[in-house]
Order: sequence, then C-alpha cells, then structure tokens
Amino acid sequence: MALALPNSLFASHRLRQSGEGEFRLTEAFRASLLHGSETPLPAALPTISHSPLHELPLLTHHLDGVLHHFLRLGHAPEMIDKLAKRLVDGVRRNPDGYVAASTLVPHGPLYTARHALQCAILLVLIADALKFDTVLTHELTCAALTMNVGAVSLHDELNHQEGPPSTSQRQWLDIHPLISAAILREAGVPLGEWHQAVLLHHEKRDGSGYPFHLRGDAIPLQIHLLHILDTVSAKLMPRGYRNRIPAKKALATLYATPEEPVDGQVSGTLIKLLGFYPPGSFVELENGEKALVVHGGQQANAPKVIALHSPDRLIDTADESMKVVRAITVSVDANRLSRYESFWAEST
Repeated sequence: MALALPNSLFASHRLRQSGEGEFRLTEAFRASLLHGSETPLPAALPTISHSPLHELPLLTHHLDGVLHHFLRLGHAPEMIDKLAKRLVDGVRRNPDGYVAASTLVPHGPLYTARHALQCAILLVLIADALKFDTVLTHELTCAALTMNVGAVSLHDELNHQEGPPSTSQRQWLDIHPLISAAILREAGVPLGEWHQAVLLHHEKRDGSGYPFHLRGDAIPLQIHLLHILDTVSAKLMPRGYRNRIPAKKALATLYATPEEPVDGQVSGTLIKLLGFYPPGSFVELENGEKALVVHGGQQANAPKVIALHSPDRLIDTADESMKVVRAITVSVDANRLSRYESFWAEST
C-alpha cells in the first residue's frame, strides 16, 4: 500500500508529499509552529542522578522543552540522540528502578513528555529481551521519545479533558504521525527506522489504524511493538480525570481485543518483563499488609515487595501466606517519594 497524504483539506493545508513515505510541512504551517511558545527552552541535559526517581523528573522537563521547541533549536535531533543513549544506559543498569520511577513519579502537566519516556523505558526492556540489535534499539528509543512531537500541546491538553476530542482535535490527532514525521525531516532526521516508526506508530494490524490503514505484515514487528507500548503506557499512566489502570488490567487488554491481533511474542515478553504488579506498584498482601513492589519475581503475579510499615524487610510473595491479593492506590507526595529512592538507588 502506497503511503500517500490523506485526501483532506485539513491535511493538505499543513503537509505536502515530497516522495514515497516522505512528508514536509507547508510554509504557512511551519511558520505557525515556529510562532513562539510559553514553554521554556530546554536546559542542557542534567547531570546523571544515581536515583531513577530523581532522574526521571529532570529528564521529563528536558524532553518537554525539546519537544515544544524542536524546530527552533537547530540541534534537536542531536539532543534526542543524547537523551536516548542516556536512557538506554540507565534502563540497562537499573531496569526495576526506571520502571518504578515511571510508575511512581507524578507527571504533573507534562503528560506528553512523561508518556514518551515511559514508552522508551519499556521499549528498551523489551527490545533487549527480543534481542534487537543496538542500532535498532537506539533508533526506536528516539522514535518513542518523539512520536508525538507533532501534537505535544494537544496531548497535554487532552490529558485533562474528560470528554471526547472535538472535531478539530480529532483531525489533528488523525494526522499527527505525519506532522511528527515531517517535523523530524525538517529538523534533519534521515529516512530510516526512527522516521518510519514515528510515521507508522498508530497503524494497527486489523487495518483500523491511521493515517494509512496498513494491515498485518505491512506493519514491521518493531513498529507494531511501539504501537502496543504506546497503548499500554497510556493505560498505565494516570490522566487528569482518572487514576492509572492497574497493570494486570491494562495488560489483559492485549488479549481482550481479538479484532486487533497482537503479536504473541510481544505480549508474552511484555507480561514477563513487567509482571501483573510492576516495580513501583502498591499491593495488598494475604495477611492484610500494604506493600510496595520493588522487584519482579519468577511469576507474573508474585513480585518481591517491601511492607510499608516495615521497609527493611524484602518479602517474596511467591510464599502462599504472603501472596498478593490485589493492586491498591496509595497517594505519593514528595516526602514519601524521597523515602523510596533508596530501594532503587545505584551505588556511586
């Protein structure tokens, strides 16, 4: 199927096609994107923190600035390249810590940047488990960080909007993969895995995705993976109008939509890596204790936890008397978050 610009005035007023799968911004639309922003320009990539719970908010603010000013910066692709390398290295050193940070640390108003970072964290984990090569993993991490650069303000806005998107919001959402890919091209990102993953990250194997309605094997496995992580991550993150959906329920949706087939290798690996109670989740145990999940276990439903009233004791919930009964919600403020940092802190 040819990757052609959608036949709509909304799309043609904003984009033009310069080749197969290559889209550019119209001059007028590009000028509108360059017209100021209330978001501060990004500071330099912050010094590495040895606590993922401290590191993630710093990276979120940095990425938010890069996404909002991508076309103004002149070196945005290089900034994303450095951030991706930093994130890949961090996740490989401390996978449970970065998953916990993406679960525990509030995102505040910066939904789009935090969602991108959570997707990138999960992507590194599953790409390594599936033995993707180093270059592909890096390119896909860059794609996860920038897939919504063409609608960053809109996604932040929708995070607090309870009702469905308006007509104009829906039109923008429908072509935001094209806008994002066009912004990357305008900024100098070459055609390749990074560009293609951003362009196709909303395609679904049943043909109901957008903007090209690709089907089945026309969607490469690595891009199908990014789409699944985008969907699951959106469920795992709280929105302005709801709490986050428990991981067990969010992961169950991978099997609950037979009309949108999910690759079994992808779904199985994701469940094995995250478990039903990922690090950073709160749970209630069989004995009534409330606990914080610190590490995964051998089984998806049996993580290793710390009891909230006795944080010096690591509990293996594979023990029947200490098994997890259910996921619970616990409010986490700055003071409580700082007390949890030591559970995943890296040695200096």
